[in-house]
Amino acid sequence: MWEYRYREDCLLKGNCPKRCNPSCTIQPELYYLLENSNIPELYKKPKLLYPAPEDFNAFTTLSEIKKDAEYFVKEGRFLYIWGSSSGNGKSAFACKILQTYLAIMCTGNGFKDRGWFEYIPSFLLLAKNFEDKEKRQEHINNLLNRDLVVLDDIGAVRNTQYDITVLSDIINTRYSKRLATIFTSNVAPTALDIDQRLVNRLESDIVIEIKGKSRRESTSTYKRKSETEVGEPVVRSRVSNHF
Repeated sequence: MWEYRYREDCLLKGNCPKRCNPSCTIQPELYYLLENSNIPELYKKPKLLYPAPEDFNAFTTLSEIKKDAEYFVKEGRFLYIWGSSSGNGKSAFACKILQTYLAIMCTGNGFKDRGWFEYIPSFLLLAKNFEDKEKRQEHINNLLNRDLVVLDDIGAVRNTQYDITVLSDIINTRYSKRLATIFTSNVAPTALDIDQRLVNRLESDIVIEIKGKSRRESTSTYKRKSETEVGEPVVRSRVSNHF
């Protein structure tokens, strides 16, 4: 059960026409949308992304999509973001686009659900769990009906025929209903273990390759996260621009 509490550190602070106060009507709508979007905690707080030099153009295009998120959704666009390396910003940018759309829609939204994030490997396990039919159906309904859905890490596991059937239903339904969908993957659409007709639909609109290596770094020292940059560590490239 979702419970709203006023937050001094609202994500819209500095970008909102209203002054922050406990009687704000926008903040409850925003946090309702976020809490009911299934976005992982890691990605709920937006952070700056620093692309590898070779990915500057790709990140610029993704930034343009983020700024135009409302029309991206209205036009029912498909976006496929892929790159062979993990940790290079694919999922983070997909979530930034989803969060931007939720922030745009939160004013006067009336607590209507708008967006959904799904980590595909976990979902495919859930889809086989017929003992928890209620949770399984909840995820499927959200995937079939939300305005904007992120299908994260598609192609990360070897699909059974049942998996392909479930994914086919979701992709075909969203395509035919013109519902905006963002896919992230470590493989190109043509390398996915799915039906060729689905591949054709995944390639039918925007396909962006992220070529840079992982931006994650380990460290041999310890500091509280409040003393460092929150989120995944990044190596700042020579490209000064961030997204």
